[in-house]
Amino acid sequence: MLWSVYSLRNLWARRVTTLLTLSGLGLVVFVFVAILMLAHGLERTMGKTGDPANAILLSKGALSEIESSLSRDQTGVLAAQPDVVTLEDHQVAAVREIALQLTLRKQDRGSLASLSVRGSSPVAFAVRPRVRIVQGRAWQPGTTEVIVGSQVARQFSEARLAETLRFGRREWTVVGIFEAEGSGFDSEVWGDVDQMMTTFHRTAFSSMTLRLADPEMLPAFKARLERDPRFKVSVKREPEYYEGKAEGLARLIRVTGLFLTVVFSVGAILGATMTMSASVAHRTTEIGTLRTLGFTRAHILQAFMLESVLLGLTGGLLGVAGAALLNRVTISTVNWDTGAELAFGFHLTPGMVGEGVLFAVCMGLIGGLVPAARAARLDIVQALGERTA
Repeated sequence: MLWSVYSLRNLWARRVTTLLTLSGLGLVVFVFVAILMLAHGLERTMGKTGDPANAILLSKGALSEIESSLSRDQTGVLAAQPDVVTLEDHQVAAVREIALQLTLRKQDRGSLASLSVRGSSPVAFAVRPRVRIVQGRAWQPGTTEVIVGSQVARQFSEARLAETLRFGRREWTVVGIFEAEGSGFDSEVWGDVDQMMTTFHRTAFSSMTLRLADPEMLPAFKARLERDPRFKVSVKREPEYYEGKAEGLARLIRVTGLFLTVVFSVGAILGATMTMSASVAHRTTEIGTLRTLGFTRAHILQAFMLESVLLGLTGGLLGVAGAALLNRVTISTVNWDTGAELAFGFHLTPGMVGEGVLFAVCMGLIGGLVPAARAARLDIVQALGERTA
C-alpha cells in the first residue's frame, strides 16, 4: 500500500509526461482491441448466418453458391430424404435457391456497390425461422416483388420500401424489409426464384438448404449423400459454411492489425522508457535517501516497476474504454467470396478487455524495466552526491 501511494504521488508530480505516456499506451491498446473487435464482428456476423439445424448442399467441388449448380431432378430427390423436416402444410423444409449479384448506388450520389441477390421461395422462412419481416410483407410467388435486408435498406436509397430496383432488364418492387438477427442475410435481397431464373436464363439452382429433423444426424446425412454417386454434392452445416467464407478476410484483418500494433507498441514502450528514465534522473537524491533509511535495491526496483505497471494499467483501461465506443458500430466491406457488400459491426468481448489491459501492462513493464534496474543499482554515495553537485 505504501509503495502504491508513493508511486501514484510521483506519477501525479510529473502529470504532463505521465499524460503523454498514457496517451501513447492508450492509442496502441485502442488499435489492438479495435482490430480484435473488427475481426470478431465479421466472424460473428457470418457465424450467425444460417441455422445449426440446416444443411446447405452445393455441387461437388464448388467453393461457393456462385460456383455451384444443382439440377431440378437432383434437388427433387434430395428434398425427399427422410431426414428432412415435414412442415404443417405437408411441405418439406427444403429451399432451392440461386445466387446473383446486383449493383446499386449507396445513398444519394454515393459510390456503386454490389449486393447479393437470392432467388428463393416462401418456405425459406420456415427453413430459417430467425429471418422475419419487420416492415411490409413477403413477396408473392410468381411476381417481380422483392424484400431487402435491413442493412441494404439502411445503406441504399433505391432499396427502401416501395422503391423499384432495376436489374435483369426488369423492374422489381421492394415490398418488405427483413431482419436476420445481425447475420449476413441482412445484406441480401430476396425474391422469387422462378422469376429470377427466367430473367437470368438459369436452368439450375445454386444451392439447396434443408432443415433436418435431428441436427445431430448431420454427419451421417452428409456421409450418405456425398457417397451416393447420383448426387455429386457437398454437404455442410449452414453456419459452418458461412463461417468459412469469413476466415480469409478475418485473418487478413488480424495480421494487418497486429503488425500495426507491434509497430505502434515500439513507440509506446520507448515513451514509457523515457518517462521512467526522466523520473529516475529527477529522483536520484531521493533514491539515495531511501537507501540510507534502509530500503533495499529490491524495494527501489519494486517501486519503479509498480509505477510502470500503473502507467500500463491506466493506459490499457483508457484504450479499452475508447474501443468500447465502437461496440455495435456497423461498417461495410466486400465479401471475398461473392464480391458483394457485407455489413457487420465491431463486437467487444470480456476476453478482449483482458487482453488489451494485459498487453498495456506488459508494454509498461518492458518500458520501465531498464530505468527501474538503473535506479536499483545506484550507489548510495553517488546518489546523495547529486545534492551537493
